[in-house]
Amino acid sequence: MHQVGAGVLGPVYRTCESDGDRLVALKAFHLDFTPEQAQTFVSELENVVGSGKSHPALVPALGAGLSDLVPYLALEYVVAESLDVAIQRDTPAPVEMVLPLAMQLANALDTAHAGKLVHGALHPRDIFVAPELAKVTGFGVVPALEHAGLRGPLRRPYTSPEQISGGEWGTAADRFAFAAILYELLTGRRSVGTAKQVIAG
Repeated sequence: MHQVGAGVLGPVYRTCESDGDRLVALKAFHLDFTPEQAQTFVSELENVVGSGKSHPALVPALGAGLSDLVPYLALEYVVAESLDVAIQRDTPAPVEMVLPLAMQLANALDTAHAGKLVHGALHPRDIFVAPELAKVTGFGVVPALEHAGLRGPLRRPYTSPEQISGGEWGTAADRFAFAAILYELLTGRRSVGTAKQVIAG
């Protein structure tokens, strides 16, 4: 097992399935869970397992469980660069380059939302840019956290206003994050400030 990343919720490891035939990304959640919260969280994650198979741009979850009270989620391993790396290197990007990616991501979001699957913390780090197709990971994690009584991460400027204020949120939060990501791709700047300030640059 080799650590390949780390986020606000915990580290990500690359490993193989027990038969050794397929690489898997293993996300460990090092949060302050009570035993009951950890079990509830894993139960909710198990409902996500298999999701994403209906669209090639959605990274499917393969399994979930507990190890020494640390919840984990196994996902298909994606060999591709994350969008946050591309943003740092290649922005501002021309519209003709952003449009195909935007269409892929919009279709992926529509498919996920139609299947009652929401992300809730969409960030460029959750998007992998492969030559043929972009892939999005992380759907279902934040709703599972909230169902277990924990709050999802706030990832400004991608987190929607209703989430920041602690209000009810839904699929519109993912669309807000999607718009913030597109703005950053096209301008090379993060959308910080009021709407008028963002438009004025």
